[in-house]
Amino acid sequence: METNIDKRKRLIRALLAEHLLPEEKQNLLKRNSVEKEMKKQWKQFENDPVNSRIKKRIWRNIQRSCEGRSKTLVHIELWHSLAAAVAILLVIGGLLFLSGNDKIGVEKYVKIIAENNQLYVLPDSTKVWMQPGSSIRYAKAFNQDRKVWLEGNSLFEVHKHQGSTFQVYINDAFIEVKGTCFLVKQEDAHCSEVTLFEGKIEFNIPSIRQKTVMRPLQKLTYNPVDSQSQISDIANISWEDGRYNFKDVPLTQLIQTVAQMYHTDILLQGVHKYESSFSGSIHYNEPLDNVLNKICFSLNLNVRKADGRIILY
Repeated sequence: METNIDKRKRLIRALLAEHLLPEEKQNLLKRNSVEKEMKKQWKQFENDPVNSRIKKRIWRNIQRSCEGRSKTLVHIELWHSLAAAVAILLVIGGLLFLSGNDKIGVEKYVKIIAENNQLYVLPDSTKVWMQPGSSIRYAKAFNQDRKVWLEGNSLFEVHKHQGSTFQVYINDAFIEVKGTCFLVKQEDAHCSEVTLFEGKIEFNIPSIRQKTVMRPLQKLTYNPVDSQSQISDIANISWEDGRYNFKDVPLTQLIQTVAQMYHTDILLQGVHKYESSFSGSIHYNEPLDNVLNKICFSLNLNVRKADGRIILY
């Protein structure tokens, strides 16, 4: 025998699949538990900047479908709550609302997972240099709304479109781009880094309504746990076609950068470390041993490994 809870779940599933008959819709809306939950969700998410556009489109669609039904028992506030709840369910499920034919539908996403270092080109010609284990997700109608959800580490060369912004979402923040080149690193739950090589980006934290405008050769460090961010300058490093280019970079700064890139511990010994500078390029997926040999050859240094540490001398 079907219980009230089972019946409610069945009706909600049928609602999302657009299989409810008119009398079943009214049956669902009459349930106090459903109305209470819908109002609760609407109150919680009504000011959410990410979902508001989707909710408004769903609400307009529901309004159109209700026109001319003067005898229905549906009242505006409850339908408004229902629209919000459906929008939230769609967003959580990784779906978007389609405006065609006055129906609630879904729009598929494309998800790319990098097993190795790889270059992926988005539909707008933006290049994404992905590191192993990173992933990006975007809607198939990407050129209409250029948004990318990123997990892991990737470098973006954003193709500029007049009058169209580009957004990259990381954790609970997002980067708004006008056409530029920047690197995103997410090493753990407490630290995300954004390094801007050229152009202009805005780093947005909606939860505290904070927006940071970044200039070229700046790095922003962000902690998603406490929403704190810090910005610092980098020098003499550029990006071109899959390569980091260094020009007269002090050896100490170079080694610090290489250590961060390869997640390793590098120690400098000797007097040269305060006097030497390096000019050259490193490919984004170049093996560490090749990089160390290149630095040693350029600066007349030697390398050895001891106790899990790399020592240049």
